[in-house]
Amino acid sequence: MANQITGRIIEIGQTVQIPSKNGGSPFTKREFILDATTYDPYTGERSEYENILPLEFSGDKCAELDRFSHGEVVTVSFILQGRSWTNLNGELKRMVSIRCYKIEARSGISQPPQVAPVQQPAQQPQQYQDQQYQVPDFPPPVDANGNTKDNLPF
Repeated sequence: MANQITGRIIEIGQTVQIPSKNGGSPFTKREFILDATTYDPYTGERSEYENILPLEFSGDKCAELDRFSHGEVVTVSFILQGRSWTNLNGELKRMVSIRCYKIEARSGISQPPQVAPVQQPAQQPQQYQDQQYQVPDFPPPVDANGNTKDNLPF
């Protein structure tokens, strides 16, 4: 099962080459920032908890970001990669990277979801506005013993 996330591109960085420590070919990566903050599906309001993610492509996949620009909504497929090392002070350190391998534009999405306005009831013609409607008087509900039931707490 693939990990995927959808969001709006905030920033696209430049391709960076990191030299190899043992003289091999350099490591190439390109970072970008994705705003994956959610919106309430009913009200369209943006969540108060931001979800801003630094993601990266590596190797020949760095060119994938050339097709996209700031503000576009995309779906990204990724894997999590981590490693640990001991620094010069002898402390064990760990890091996690969100390594992307696929990015797709979300067609038709350019703004956060919009909620349709609630339709107001149509104005009744004047002839019906003047009439008083009578609510039918139904008998109160009765339980099996013939006692009147109500759901009042007092």
